Amino acid sequence: SVHVAIRVRPLNDREAGGGTAWNMQKDTITQCVDGRPVPGATFAFDEVFNSATQTDTVYNHVARPIVQSALDGMNGTIFVYGQTSSGKTHTMLGSGDNPGVIPMAIDSIFEDIESHDCRQYLLRVSYLELYNEVVSDLLEPSRTNLKIHENSDGTVYVDNLSETVVGDPQAVMDLLYKGNEHRHVASTRMNDRSS
Repeated sequence: SVHVAIRVRPLNDREAGGGTAWNMQKDTITQCVDGRPVPGATFAFDEVFNSATQTDTVYNHVARPIVQSALDGMNGTIFVYGQTSSGKTHTMLGSGDNPGVIPMAIDSIFEDIESHDCRQYLLRVSYLELYNEVVSDLLEPSRTNLKIHENSDGTVYVDNLSETVVGDPQAVMDLLYKGNEHRHVASTRMNDRSS
């Protein structure tokens, strides 16, 4: 099933002068101008997280069940979408003492592996980018224009995508940092490193 949640980032200095931009309820969000609701600008979601919500709350409500399902053998996807400077990278990677969804998911995976000492695991990491309809391997940047396939049992895979065996959370994060160096980014008026 699809679960759609949004997290509203704090207003920046420019926006804060105009008052509250959004009125948030448990599962709806309404755009406001000068503190008044804009007619026809109320949107419903499965969950709405306000700007004071900590990332661990977002992780526990939205991502942890997907990670657990993946550990139980089901396919799962956490898809993050939003305009430039909307907080996607902060939510997913975090900063300093506030880890994002990805580091929390990695920790959950290794905690699960460690709790099953009677099993053996082989954990492999790949990191790809879909940019302007071109799939590229961020861990092997010479591999571009990769093709997505589906085999006869319905498994989706990317042909020629590299895989690296990892043994601990830091090894995964090191690969993510390495791959991030190869992402397509450009400066915009809203963000110095937009992807």
